[in-house]
Amino acid sequence: MKVARHLALLALVSAPAGAQSPEPVAVLSADSVRMAEVFELRVEIPVPPGSLVYFPDTIPATAEVESHEPVQWRARRGPDGGATLELTYALLAFGTGNVTLPRLDVLTMPLEDETAGESIRGGSRVGVWEERQPSIRYTRGVTPPDIWVEPVWTAEDIVAGMAPRGPDDVVGFSWSWPSIALVLLFSTVIVGAVTTSARGWLADRGEPAPTAAVPTSMDEARRRAIEVLDRLLAAGPYPPEQAQPLYSESSGVVRRFVERLDPEWGPELTSTELMRSLAARASDGDALTPEMRTAEAVKFGRLRPDPEHTTAHLTVLRSWFEGRAGGRA
Repeated sequence: MKVARHLALLALVSAPAGAQSPEPVAVLSADSVRMAEVFELRVEIPVPPGSLVYFPDTIPATAEVESHEPVQWRARRGPDGGATLELTYALLAFGTGNVTLPRLDVLTMPLEDETAGESIRGGSRVGVWEERQPSIRYTRGVTPPDIWVEPVWTAEDIVAGMAPRGPDDVVGFSWSWPSIALVLLFSTVIVGAVTTSARGWLADRGEPAPTAAVPTSMDEARRRAIEVLDRLLAAGPYPPEQAQPLYSESSGVVRRFVERLDPEWGPELTSTELMRSLAARASDGDALTPEMRTAEAVKFGRLRPDPEHTTAHLTVLRSWFEGRAGGRA
């Protein structure tokens, strides 16, 4: 059955235009925008059942247009038991006139690894773009429509006499003397404030810096970590759109505790390097590796876990801290 499903998916993905396979649809939020104004490229991607789909976080940047922020996406029920992905790219245009947007490549292929990426309808999953394998066979190029970008000035401005101002407006008797006096007054006040602050800073340099309040022991640090995780669990469940700040805080709890185990384990280490060092030091270090890897995918990628996965993530972290009672290294 799995082989037959993959053969059917291959025929559906690679079918030529005019066949039954629906093609991606790309539309713009506006036909024309002013220079440096944000607009949206909205793309709908049909995903057959049992597929693994990849799409980039941002569009390829050109001299005339670039992404304003990472893609926002959601999946809804699609035809024939599949799914339809809705991608929204916020863009900025810096060219003028008719601007051509770059092609967007989407990779849709049979699902081989049932644990890869985030699950969507139709038994399909969304993979991380950076982890994809090149495949011309399964790649579909989405060509967005062009957009008209208006310059910051218009033809009416030019006809009305818009032009560079003369030298008298830079220096000369055409200045507004009351305005100049007001500027000088404010400048004097600002200089005085800066001077006072600088003197205070120089006077404080000789005083010893206050000692930061830190936990008196590893056991105290462990209890404080559990208190934070208990607070996060009590505030749940967390919808997918709140996953990013939640996983940033939960992984921060782990990092702050683990960095205390060794002076060389500082903030300059990545989460992967930190977990590798912990696994070499402690017998239970490997237990945190999957959770920290998931946190990285949430913080810096497109992964948005559902409330059940988020609760399980916090529970695993709390159990790990509970298991370290007694100051175990």
